[in-house]
This record gives sequence, structure tokens and C-alpha cells, in this order.
Amino acid sequence: KITNILHKIKPVEARLEKIGKLKNKSKVILDYAHTPDALKLSLMNLREQFSNSNISLVFGCGGDRDFKKRVLMGKIADKFSNEIYLTDDNPRNEDPSKIRKDIKKGIKKNKIHEIPNRKKAIQEAIKNLNTGDLLLVAGRGHEKIQDYGKKKIFLSDKKIILQSVNLKNKLLSNNLKLNIINEQSKSKISNKLIINDISINSKKVKKNDIFFAIKGKRIDGNKFVYEALKKKSSLAIVNKLNRNYPLSKQVKVKNSLSFLTKCSSIFRKNINAKIISITGSCGKTTLKEMIGLALKKISKTTFSPKSFNNKFGVPLSLFNLKQDDKFGVFEIGMDRKGEINNLSKIINPDVGIITNISYAHSKNFKNINQIANAKGEIMNNIRRNGTIVLNMDDSFYDYHKNVALKKKLKVITFGIKNKSATTKLIKIKKINNKFELFIDIDNVSVSFYSQNKNTSNLYNILATLASINLYVDIKNLKKNIFLNFKTPKGRGDISKIKLKNKKIFLVDETYNSNPLSLKTAIE
Repeated sequence: KITNILHKIKPVEARLEKIGKLKNKSKVILDYAHTPDALKLSLMNLREQFSNSNISLVFGCGGDRDFKKRVLMGKIADKFSNEIYLTDDNPRNEDPSKIRKDIKKGIKKNKIHEIPNRKKAIQEAIKNLNTGDLLLVAGRGHEKIQDYGKKKIFLSDKKIILQSVNLKNKLLSNNLKLNIINEQSKSKISNKLIINDISINSKKVKKNDIFFAIKGKRIDGNKFVYEALKKKSSLAIVNKLNRNYPLSKQVKVKNSLSFLTKCSSIFRKNINAKIISITGSCGKTTLKEMIGLALKKISKTTFSPKSFNNKFGVPLSLFNLKQDDKFGVFEIGMDRKGEINNLSKIINPDVGIITNISYAHSKNFKNINQIANAKGEIMNNIRRNGTIVLNMDDSFYDYHKNVALKKKLKVITFGIKNKSATTKLIKIKKINNKFELFIDIDNVSVSFYSQNKNTSNLYNILATLASINLYVDIKNLKKNIFLNFKTPKGRGDISKIKLKNKKIFLVDETYNSNPLSLKTAIE
């Protein structure tokens, strides 16, 4: 009964009460906290719930009482908030400037806005809220009268917040990506602008897409702005403005790739989609496709195209997620140490998967242990209370499991040989031109059809089930969900070729060229 009614419970007025709704996903919280303990508790609660958010604070202290608490509240504000708007509370018969001076003794931050007029302080704080930011207006809560001793002013923090939120929303777009681009570039792009997808390839730009002109080592995307705009791209993000094209269609930034990366990271922090991220030496793209297509049959899902797994492809794929997507599936590749850490930091996945460890990109590593360590970097950036999915048959399983446990991640496993895996293959039955796979998932028996019983395909199916089992009731999936799955070209796909009177099977492993992919192809 409690569970069913809990979502209907509303907070006590002005006790950590969320006021209004901003289009850029920022939040304004009103709280009566006017003592050091209360202010600290409020800020700590918000910091715990919104660990990714910048927290701004509007506060002051009352006059004629509790003189010693002022410096303490200044210290608390300094420690737990990113930005401080120092203003008047209820000065009563005391000089307001003296109260603020006492508070400032506890504040070391340079980022302090001293605005005596409380109404203006709240308005300014809300005006400056960027995507995902959080503002706490503390001290007066539900009070309607501000006390200046002989002078009493009608002042409702709640009313000012609502007015300010409505005003700010008029300047914001319903499209979160456009708000982020505006904020980060400090531009004034029309909030009515229609944007669809993000592209870094002028040849593939469509109407209302945003073109990011990336300057690479060999190709400078800034040279193709005209081509993108000619195809009715709504906007071009450039490193340098070109006077031959409409300036209203160009946004100049210092580095368009860094800007894309920053924007996609902010976007990720402010959407509700559950993100699954895949790394490993082999099978990343195929597994990404399989998980993405399986989830797409169930709910709104975006997954990265082809092998978009590097410093260009990851932020691009992430920024192309839809605001209302339930799931996002991305792969992360690497050439050297540190790359997976950097890319997974942008994605900040809820679930990470390590497919296997082999000698891929071995030229940049002394031994396979270094490769395993580099792949394990994905665990540095999985969200708190997140999950890592590991191949229990892989020789580095124990190593990665120990790393995961130290990071307090939930460990889920899949395997064919190791029957201790949480998702394991029990048996395979041939039925006409297909195979029925009998699988145990957390002691629940299920079966699915597959076109083949290739080892790599079996591992991908097991990894897919292990991952989506976190969000989906596996028993409700159709038995043929994997039946028509086609392996991406060049990744172990098998073609039947007729040559005169001969039938030849061609196993295409042209995408990969490492020992494991060759071994898998032969097997």
C-alpha cells in the first residue's frame, strides 16, 4: 500500500520543495533552512541526489540574533555550493551590510555575487542557470514578509521563483541540445530553430541537421560549411567564421571537437536514458548492434552507427540520442592506454560490458596484461551503483572482477564453458534450419532461436541477455528475437558462394585483423 501511494506524497511547503519546471532541466529548490545545521543538511542532501549538478545558493542571515552562526553558514555555503548569491534575509533592526560582511568571513570562493535586494538576487541566480544546474533558495521558505525593522516588505520567495522561471523559459528552447549549444557557446541562437541530428560529414548532412566542422590532421571540416548549409543544415559549428556564408547560420567556437564532446557530456547528464557501453578486443560492434536492435523492439533506443567508437564517433553518437530515448547503446574502442577512460567519462554508462581480451592494437602495449588494464578503464566511469558485465570464460575475468568489486560495481557474468556464470548456455537443439538455444539466466530457464551456433554468436546472445535482463523481463521476449540478426559486414559474417559446380562458404573477417578474430573465424 505504501509503495502504491508513495509517488503521490508532496513535500511540506518550502522544505526542499521543487518550484517550477525549467526547459533546460535545471532545478530550483526552496527551503526554510536558516541555521548552520539545516543549511548543511539541505546542501548535502542535494549534493547526494544530484551529484553531477553545479549547485548555486541564494541565502543570507537574519539580524538581531545568532551572530556566531553567520561565519559558520558562510563556511557551509563555501564548501557545499559552486556559486553563491549573498543577499538579505530578515535584517530586522541591524545593518544588512554588516550581516553580509560577517557571512563573507567564512567564504573563500571568488565566485560570490553580493546582491542585497533579495528579489534581484533570486532573479539573477535563475537567469544564470545552465542545463542541469541546481539552485537552492534558502532561509525564508514559506515566509511572505521580509523584516527590515521599521520597514516591512511583502516578499514571497516562491512567487519570485515562479515569475523568474516563467521568464527564463521564454528564452529557452524545448530542444535540450539547442539550449546546451547556446549556453556553451554564449550565442543567441533562436530558440525556435528546428534541429534534427548532429553530423560531422557534410556529404551526409540532411535538412535541419547541425553540422560540426571538425578540423582533423588531414581534413578541415571548415572547408565544407558551404556544402552543409546548401543542404539546408540548420546550423554550422565552426572554428572560424566564413564571411561568404550567412553568419546567423554559424557559431564560432575555439575547437569544434572539444565543443561537441562537452555538449554531448552535458546532454548525457540530463537525460533519463539507461546507457549500455561496450568495450573489449573483439565483437564490440556486433554486440552493440545486437543489444541495440533487441532493445529497439521493446522501447525507444538509439545505438551508435557502424564503428563510431573513437574520439569523434562517441560524442557524435551520444549527442544524437533522442531526449525521450529509454536506452542508448555505445561501443568504445582504443589504440592506447587512457582512451577508454576518456571516452567512458563522456558516456558515463549505467552498464559496462567487456567482451574479451586479446592482442588487438598490441603495437602500443608491452603485453596483454596492459591491454586488459586499458579495457578495464571503462569501470572508472560507470555510474554509482552501476553494473559491469563480464565474460566468465575470458582469462582476465578474475582480474576484472576484482577491479569491479573495489569500485563497488555489481558484477554480472555470461559464459559457455563456465557453468557458474549468471547467464549461461545449457544446451543447443537443432530444429530444421535453425537452432534452439537453452539458456539459464539467474536460475530462470529460457530458450531462443538462432540461425547458427557459431561461438562468437552464442557469446553475443548471452552478453545481450545478461545486459538487458537488468531492465527487461526476459521471459516476455519473443523466442525469435535473435533469429534474423545479421552480423555486420566484415565481422565473421558467412556467405554461401556458387562457383561453377562448387558451393563455397566464405567467412568474412576483413574488419578485424587480430589473433582472436582469426581464431574465431577458423573455429
